[in-house]
Amino acid sequence: MHGHRTASSLTLALLTATFLTPPERALAAPGDALGREFQVNSFTASHQRASSIAMDADGDFIVAWHSTGQDGNSWGVFARRYNAAGRPEGGVFQVNQETASHQTYPSVAVDADGDFVVAWGSNGQDGSGYGIYARRYDAAGVAQGPEFQVNTFVTGSQSRPAVAMDAEGDFVVAWQSNGQDGDSWGVYARRYDAAGVAQGAEIPVNSHTTSQQIFPAVAMDVDGDFVVAWQSNGQDGSSYGVFAQRYDGVARVAGDFDGDGNADILWHNAATGTAVVWLMDGTEKLAVQSIGGAPVVWQVARIGEFNGDGKADILWHNAVTGAALVWQMDGFARTAAVGVGGAPTAWVIEKVEDTDGDGLSDIFWRNSATGATVVWLIRGFARVEVGGTGSVPADWQTH
Repeated sequence: MHGHRTASSLTLALLTATFLTPPERALAAPGDALGREFQVNSFTASHQRASSIAMDADGDFIVAWHSTGQDGNSWGVFARRYNAAGRPEGGVFQVNQETASHQTYPSVAVDADGDFVVAWGSNGQDGSGYGIYARRYDAAGVAQGPEFQVNTFVTGSQSRPAVAMDAEGDFVVAWQSNGQDGDSWGVYARRYDAAGVAQGAEIPVNSHTTSQQIFPAVAMDVDGDFVVAWQSNGQDGSSYGVFAQRYDGVARVAGDFDGDGNADILWHNAATGTAVVWLMDGTEKLAVQSIGGAPVVWQVARIGEFNGDGKADILWHNAVTGAALVWQMDGFARTAAVGVGGAPTAWVIEKVEDTDGDGLSDIFWRNSATGATVVWLIRGFARVEVGGTGSVPADWQTH
């Protein structure tokens, strides 16, 4: 699982930079090379490869790569900073502090001000195969503390990290982990604030766990919303396919939790599992309270009205096991938590609606691999009927 990546296995001599004078730049057309390619690595013995690059809002950029023999013991991670004119801001510097065995396949991300983080895989450092490590730097290239471990599950190997950062310096690291989701490789992620403090535990990203889900890529917007993409073996019916999952920095859902006729807002932190309700009256926020939470493998799927009391209830879905659970709510109070069954992880909850007109919410499922759809009719937290409703191609979405 540690072979070459096609997109980033190029020797680091193949980058282009801005060396044109202002008049020359004014004459350059969009997409024209700004100057000649230049060499980034100064240590040239053996191999320097697997480059990753990130650029801040002003055009300053940072390049990271792994190099063999340079840190005294096989592969190590190195980086170099450049200003917006393509001129080096200092020399090459070593990122990894642990040098035993291999430190490989770095990923770098930068915020709007030029602060950056580098993540990589390190062999044997956590006691079992590869683990994921990262290190933060300010815009001047000064390390903001030592390297730190990202993964908490250490059995087998966790490798091939990808990192993304928002405008304020909050960041997310995604990686592949062997054996953690119960069947070969799966994709996991973990969020951090701008101070490098973890915002909750690891998040299981892929809900389809059969065979391999590998080689994640991640991107984050200025507000901290992010998306993870990966390749999955056999999920689309023919070898590998590409899948993705979107995340809000904090998930939001609206529903009437106190039965006053006004929609209230449920907030769920996907990284910590914590849930909070805002009781609303138009634009006025009447009250705010935490209602507890669930382990991060459980995510808020939808809200609905499952027991006929006129107050919103919360439907949770376990991304690892496929189980579904309803919290019966009375305002801020959780009066019951009832399992309503489950489905294989290829099935996702698309909608919660009253499909039979009895005043109670039912659950509409869709198979992400085949497009098959099923409705569960729910009565008082009991599943009373299951009906197949046909298949719909993947490019059709419910609304």
